[in-house]
Amino acid sequence: MQAGERDAAVRTIARDGDLDRYVSALFAPGACREPLFALYAFNVELARIGEQVSEPQLGEIRLQWWRDALDRACAGEIAGHPVADALGRAVRQCDLSRDSLADLIDARHFDVSVRIMPDAGALDDYLAKTAGALFKLASEIGMARARSAEPRALEQAVRAAGIAYGLTGLMRALPVHARRGRVDLPEDGLLRHGTSPAQLLSEEASEGLTELLADLRKTARAALGSARQHVAELPPAARPAFLPLALVGPYLSVLQKVDPLRQIAEINPLHRLWRLSTCRFPPSA
Repeated sequence: MQAGERDAAVRTIARDGDLDRYVSALFAPGACREPLFALYAFNVELARIGEQVSEPQLGEIRLQWWRDALDRACAGEIAGHPVADALGRAVRQCDLSRDSLADLIDARHFDVSVRIMPDAGALDDYLAKTAGALFKLASEIGMARARSAEPRALEQAVRAAGIAYGLTGLMRALPVHARRGRVDLPEDGLLRHGTSPAQLLSEEASEGLTELLADLRKTARAALGSARQHVAELPPAARPAFLPLALVGPYLSVLQKVDPLRQIAEINPLHRLWRLSTCRFPPSA
């Protein structure tokens, strides 16, 4: 596959699988776009594994394939998959964190094998290794040719952004994941509010679920406010990585109005473009 064909295939995977992050990358500096598309397409491929396999063992085999393919691609070899090859090139060009890439793969063990989030601690770890790792890697792409951020400031921005964006995304995906036998909400929280994963999987609405989701929206909003402040302290080159945060507020507003087990919260496509194109840090809610 020629480089142009590979890049086009990668962009298509990113666009079709994660439109919000794909569109946000269009507003990043030109030199960052192809590496960002590769990163987001990689995340799409990993997320799809849990949707495509019927047995945990098959999912683990797919995850191991990605570990091996990424190792080869990062070493400059041809892995034979457009996303792996494009991401390997991005790793070499931008010196991306291999630990964060490994986190993205390892976190998907939950998707293929666990499927019921046991507690708030496990949820925090999942968000850090998925949405949080993506923000960290995207910021590394932005800073590849610029001044690096102070590590503590970047860590705080990544952690808060991962909670805000990742938690909002899990709440939006609740109807889809529940139908596939997956519960992203912490079991201990469900039980504390008088409901359970079994009730959620049976699409049984309850006052307890409503209360827990209200608590999680409050957590996401608090994390969003913290992320805004921390991102504003980062070097300008790092900030485009956090553009997806501009969509958190609108999604949380819609989540408050929809049936959480039967409707996926969506926002107007033109409003998405407006929010991303006018985003400044610290951005408005």
